[in-house]
Amino acid sequence: MNHKHLQVKLLTAALLLGGAQSAFAAGPASGTRADTTITNTASVSYQVGGVTQTAPAAGVATFQVDRLVNVTVAEVSGGYTSVTPGQTAQAVTFTVTNNTNSVMDYRLDAANAADPHGGTDSFDPGMYTYYLDDGDGIFNAADTLVTFLDEMAPDEIRTVHVVADIPVAVVDGQTAGVSLQATARDGGVAGTEGALTVQTAGANTAGVDNVFGDVAGTAAGDGVRDGKHSASDAYKVAAATISVTKTSTVISDPFNLTVNPKAIPGAVVQYCIAVANASTTTAASNIAVTDPIPTGTTYVAGTLHAGDTNCTPTATSLQTDVAGDSNSNGTSGSVVGGTVSTLVPTVGANATATTIFNVTID
Repeated sequence: MNHKHLQVKLLTAALLLGGAQSAFAAGPASGTRADTTITNTASVSYQVGGVTQTAPAAGVATFQVDRLVNVTVAEVSGGYTSVTPGQTAQAVTFTVTNNTNSVMDYRLDAANAADPHGGTDSFDPGMYTYYLDDGDGIFNAADTLVTFLDEMAPDEIRTVHVVADIPVAVVDGQTAGVSLQATARDGGVAGTEGALTVQTAGANTAGVDNVFGDVAGTAAGDGVRDGKHSASDAYKVAAATISVTKTSTVISDPFNLTVNPKAIPGAVVQYCIAVANASTTTAASNIAVTDPIPTGTTYVAGTLHAGDTNCTPTATSLQTDVAGDSNSNGTSGSVVGGTVSTLVPTVGANATATTIFNVTID
């Protein structure tokens, strides 16, 4: 055959794809699933002397999609979680999004952190537990205690509550920043936390490689492309700030009466116990005062008052000598067995409540 008369014409070139989905189809936000096999087959036909010839063996190229590891943690509240001193099982809430193109596990780790809302971190609850939300977004008994997130599908979002007890010694206005970090672990076995996911070093391999694509988070040591991500929230203490002041004033004696009275036998002395709440935001409740009648004195019947805002008794305050007496707002008081007791239901922010009673010097 004369090669000058050999005419080769390319008639068609078709792209045939095998695998889970076409490279041109719209996929999930995380992209084509890792481990997907993508096959490209080219078909060629040609003519020699105007006669179509049998095509040679098809050209086939095959590769597997690698795993782009990416996770996002975000706080839910957008502000402080209000707590009180000594309160137990208080939750700050986050979402964890699996942006990886593969089923993944994520290890959960919480730690004290800077206050993300602009305050000064000033205490650390010290011990954290994690609960997977049941779907209502509220921490309650229906949520599940976990240490990791199991078998998260690509683009799946789960809500996690980080729970801690608040120390008793904290005071009004203190804040505690809390970071939650999710670290990528290999998925694939339900109920078991997978091995730590490791980024593939060196050149592309024939298998499924790991490439980290996460951004830096808020936790210490959480940088760019390290296979983890973190976000922070904070507790803020709302507590009454209570101070107690007790004063005694001689108000009369048998000789000077009420003019410059002296503390002599027969004199009347008024005691005032003032409970002040310096908090600008938070009331104190169930303020109980107990005070024994001092030795060497005798209680003056009918002089117990409770609920005044200063040390001058008023007609509207509680005046009682009988155990269990109370007025309409719930303030109660008694003098039993030589001991004065009062209970005031509430002392509001920037408010004061007093307990007042008189004794005579024996």
